Amino acid sequence: MRALLVNPWVYDFKAFDFWNKPIGLLIVARILRKLGFTIDHIDCMDRLSPYFTTETKTDQWGRGKYHSEIVEKPVLFKHVLRRYKRYGIPRDTFIDVVKELKPPDVIFVTSAMTYWYPGVFENIRLLKTRFPRSRIFLGGIYATLCEQHARAHSGADTIVTGPAEQKIPELLRSVSLECNTELEPQDLLPDYSLYKNLNYGVVLTSRGCPFDCTYCATKVLCERFQTIPNSLVEHQIKVLSKKTDNIAFFDDALLYNKEFVHLLGDIVAQHLHLNLHASNGLHCRYITKDIAQLMFKANFKTMYLSLETTNPDVQRQTGGKVNTEEFMNAVDTLFSAGFTSDQIHVYILYGMPDQEPDDMIDSIELCQRLKVHPHLCEFSPIPHTKEFARTGFTEDTDPLFHNNLFYTWFYPKPKTELYNRVKKLLSKKI
Repeated sequence: MRALLVNPWVYDFKAFDFWNKPIGLLIVARILRKLGFTIDHIDCMDRLSPYFTTETKTDQWGRGKYHSEIVEKPVLFKHVLRRYKRYGIPRDTFIDVVKELKPPDVIFVTSAMTYWYPGVFENIRLLKTRFPRSRIFLGGIYATLCEQHARAHSGADTIVTGPAEQKIPELLRSVSLECNTELEPQDLLPDYSLYKNLNYGVVLTSRGCPFDCTYCATKVLCERFQTIPNSLVEHQIKVLSKKTDNIAFFDDALLYNKEFVHLLGDIVAQHLHLNLHASNGLHCRYITKDIAQLMFKANFKTMYLSLETTNPDVQRQTGGKVNTEEFMNAVDTLFSAGFTSDQIHVYILYGMPDQEPDDMIDSIELCQRLKVHPHLCEFSPIPHTKEFARTGFTEDTDPLFHNNLFYTWFYPKPKTELYNRVKKLLSKKI
């Protein structure tokens, strides 16, 4: 039995390799290997792809720019004063690689942002042309949040919503393939052996989030918060450490996991000498003195905090996961533990319906006064969230309308003056 796994291109105005790996697809790979499949794998977003090596720069933590090619903008974006690009390995390279592969029994294609679907569709079209008899399963974020759009337009044979691992037996039986092996906890870890080289590894200690923020769809993608045993996390870190020094934790609620403190203790005790990163927004109220000191001893090099806004009304209305006092206390605690300004970064959200520019500007200026780095997260209307409902969009709305840069700065009309003001403010040195 043979399976082809594909992580598609990104079509957008901007994209950056910010410790991005298709973890769900890599979990599927491990399960299929256990079931006896021979795996072919094409990650169009792998900057160290054996099929095409880009010459883009990589920073000391493994991040960097993707190779890109300018493509024609969708009509919706004709007034956006930015180039629209296909990010990832060149299209011709993808075609050449696919030509050399043996026909697979099944093809698994993943998807990320809803508005990146053009890259998904293009990959599926090319795969259908080359392998007309192979069954194509499309899963991931776009497939889950825009199920009806994917069914109507993607070209995939089957749309897989939510976590795919428990559905694999059913999917394989649908194409008359045997699947009798019982899955064990270690079978639900990403299979990084598919990558010959790595600039970084991405690790989860948990899945899901206990909070229910009005702009976030984590509850749809993963209904309940689940922790992964520390023994499995440690094993994965040690395997990854043979290929890279950079490990990024990608949990939605890393510090909510009560076992994380014990994991940190084990990392410190074992002297693993890794560069650790917390790339998703950390919940500030859980940054205690003990946690901060352990993170410092474990050699965390970068961490990103969730502030979103300093407006107390918006904080409460969007879910109450943080208030400004908790944020300021967290920053002070991290500095006291030994972290420096260059290591502390802060996410600020802007563009939600009726959100005032002053909210964003006040938040940026607070970060700069505290000597930490603000990063603007432009709002994307995500289906099935409360904020999405406030936009007036429906499931019939083209997901291109979800594009964060387009929605925040160009919908329903350009906000050029504000954009330039914010860009100048963010460039200010702290």
